Amino acid sequence: MAQTVSVRLSEESLREVDRLAERLKTGRSEALRRFIERGLREARIDDALDRLRKEKVSVGRAAEMAGVTLYEMLELIRRHHIPSGYSPEDLEKDLRVLGPRR
Repeated sequence: MAQTVSVRLSEESLREVDRLAERLKTGRSEALRRFIERGLREARIDDALDRLRKEKVSVGRAAEMAGVTLYEMLELIRRHHIPSGYSPEDLEKDLRVLGPRR
């Protein structure tokens, strides 16, 4: 169930939200929802990559935490230059655990 949340924004941030909402041809509330969802997705990915970097989780678990496919996580690892020590055997194991590709 959706809930209403109040947030204080600087005038500059609010102007930017309104400018982007206009470009997206949507209202302020819808634009803010989109921005928050995008930010949450990025935060989940950042958290998963951080845990992976600290060797707290496997690549498969990091993908699960981030809400991305194993293939997407492997690309993120490559893009962020995170040494994974991930072998072909690890990939096979994670693919079995995760099941069919989403």
